[in-house]
Amino acid sequence: MNIQKNKRMSNDKINSAMIAGQTQRFVNFLLDTSTYFIIILGFLLIFKDVINKEDGKWISILFYFLYYFIFEITNGQTFGKIITRTRVISLTENKNYFFIQVFGRTLMRFIPIDIFSTLFYKRGLHDWISKTAVIKLSK
Repeated sequence: MNIQKNKRMSNDKINSAMIAGQTQRFVNFLLDTSTYFIIILGFLLIFKDVINKEDGKWISILFYFLYYFIFEITNGQTFGKIITRTRVISLTENKNYFFIQVFGRTLMRFIPIDIFSTLFYKRGLHDWISKTAVIKLSK
């Protein structure tokens, strides 16, 4: 499968076999969550004397957003997606829309029911609303 450099594919080039399944998505989630916790825990431990608990909560939220946003906007892959050989792609044809899609996709992760949506469907709530998909990369 040939992924375009800008991570956009037309809907007719995507088939359900290319979309990452629930198990892959769950492994992505576990790897990304572990990576995030290691980063934020390390950061907060290093600066424990400088950052109070309330600020630590806001910094944790900011790091969570930035972890997904920066990785997905730059190459369509977080650490978990790199390991499982999956990538976020846009399902729209608009070349300038991917930034907005990833921004919205990342914000959707803060909706409590979003995490459960990928347990029941191949595409989670943050995929449907942002018109993106997580696809398997060819080996």
